[in-house]
Amino acid sequence: MESNGAHYYTIGEFARLTGLTEKALRLYADRTLLSPARVDPASGYRQYSPQQIDEGRLIAMMRAIEMPLVDIRRVLRSPQSEQPALIGRYWYAVEREIDGHRRTVRALRDAFEAKEHGVTNTETVVEQGDQGGAFAAIASLAEISDPMDAAHAFGESMKTAYWTQRDLGLVTAIAYAGASRLLAEAQNSGKDAGYELRCSAKALMYDLASFTWAGWNEPGVQIRESDAAAGLAAARSNLVMAVDLDRGDLAISRAHWMLGAQQLTSGALADAAAEFQSARQRGEIAGSEAEVELAAAFLALTRLGQGVSGARQELESSLKHLAEVENGDMFVSQVETARSVIGL
Repeated sequence: MESNGAHYYTIGEFARLTGLTEKALRLYADRTLLSPARVDPASGYRQYSPQQIDEGRLIAMMRAIEMPLVDIRRVLRSPQSEQPALIGRYWYAVEREIDGHRRTVRALRDAFEAKEHGVTNTETVVEQGDQGGAFAAIASLAEISDPMDAAHAFGESMKTAYWTQRDLGLVTAIAYAGASRLLAEAQNSGKDAGYELRCSAKALMYDLASFTWAGWNEPGVQIRESDAAAGLAAARSNLVMAVDLDRGDLAISRAHWMLGAQQLTSGALADAAAEFQSARQRGEIAGSEAEVELAAAFLALTRLGQGVSGARQELESSLKHLAEVENGDMFVSQVETARSVIGL
């Protein structure tokens, strides 16, 4: 199609040249991802220039690996020098997700095989912990040779020790033994496997910080001073690792919140306020309304504990906003429970 001496392609021609469908091209135009070079003023037909063919083919290739449109837009609008790295980062995330699914499948197979014998590996570990103490439980876990299997077993055994036995001493022992082993294994593993092992070690620290937080007021769980100290240290480690591993703004927001929560119940209110503020800022960057409002509510609660003027009204306003987000009632209950625990 010629127009004013320049050649343009119809949407059908352009679709065949790029490997995109006409439906996709209309969607990309609506999303301002790939707009027509011009629209014929008489017929309204979309027309594409030869210079757009390469971009169209690149988009087709990115869609072939199921890259979301928002990520494709980010790639196309970035400097050319950064585009290969963005593609690599996306695919690395996909591979990590696939690896995660692979481990889950392996764990499911193990669980169903163990079910035939009426007992799970994690139950065996906890039983040994009951009979021989934490060292017996950790020795049982040490017998698992595959690092990825060990990572799963440490995490599940730790959760079983908490939810079934309510034994924070065993929880703490498993968490630190697991993190130490996984971090050591990561040093001798390939890049991808090493990253996953470090992430698993971070997860153990997060769970330990959560399980030892008094603000849940979990029935049957007695948190001693040593348990709280271990949880606070774990929360600090979790935050450092979340940043070091580049786990993303949402994970870092939650890491700041977890550390703030531990500091809140330990009485370090100024430190807690700073962490909740950081959690809110990271939540805003991540685009998570729930994280933002939850952090804001806990920040207001901390300010109330500090005796800041107007903090009570700030808290009530924050709780109102928090109630309006998805699962808001659960989050409000979480704040109110913590408020009761610390006596505010």
